[in-house]
Amino acid sequence: MEKLLKYYTDHGIMTEVKNMKHMVNGLPRDIECIVSTIQNIFLHQFWAERYGIKLTKEQKNEPLLRSVEEKLIHLQSIGYSHITQEKELKDKMISICRDFSVMGVALCREVGIPARARCGFATYFEKGKYIDHWVIEYWNEQENRWVIVDAQLDDLQKKSLDIKFNSLDISEDYFITGSKAWEMCRQGKANPELFGIFTWWGYDYLICNLLLDANSLLKIPMQPWDKWQGYKNTPISEWTEKDYLAMDQLAKYVSHVNNNFDDLYTYIQKNDKIKVPEDLNKVTIF
Repeated sequence: MEKLLKYYTDHGIMTEVKNMKHMVNGLPRDIECIVSTIQNIFLHQFWAERYGIKLTKEQKNEPLLRSVEEKLIHLQSIGYSHITQEKELKDKMISICRDFSVMGVALCREVGIPARARCGFATYFEKGKYIDHWVIEYWNEQENRWVIVDAQLDDLQKKSLDIKFNSLDISEDYFITGSKAWEMCRQGKANPELFGIFTWWGYDYLICNLLLDANSLLKIPMQPWDKWQGYKNTPISEWTEKDYLAMDQLAKYVSHVNNNFDDLYTYIQKNDKIKVPEDLNKVTIF
């Protein structure tokens, strides 16, 4: 476990802050403070109207920035000298759940907390459905366990969604990882058509989040609209039984990542249809 925790304490290519350390330095080693800081800089794209904010075309493009470094550079360009600097709602950076989570992982790692971004489905956005979502998973040293945190849920969202649970310690009843969701549906324990978001549902979305979650565990958390050659760019309708079995194996490795990380790493690295290309210029959007 020590080796695994060290791995998730070190940055990956998406969470490195590089020359932007002056924007994040001085934060306490405290998850509640980290979440509060993230909410200070980000406004969720699809919640903006509920805050009374009408987004410009330029603001709607802000979630396209993938890395934390790019996001920090943008924050500086719109007037932030540090991420704890308070701004009005209209001056925050527009983001999606993936960004709240990846930024949270970056800040955790900056202060020495092992953390990773997890992609899956939440049960608290729409009753009876499993909605596409990202969260932070960090290592709680005092309790000797991994803890799920939703950095997106602020007071307005909690009230709107009637959230009763602790958003800093979410159980599997409320957030289901991409691997578990895939296994639930493959085993007939859940209806795949209840997993997705907006107009996208079913196995095509289940595979999307399984692939995103798996690569995120290798510290490459991509965006939902990112596509690369392989399963992320191949409709389920074109799959064979062999493809389903390959994803069953991937889900199994993801589900046991804490005990068999090397198996997951090797499986992904040997399968170009699963892993994110080293050259991100080969990744397309939409």
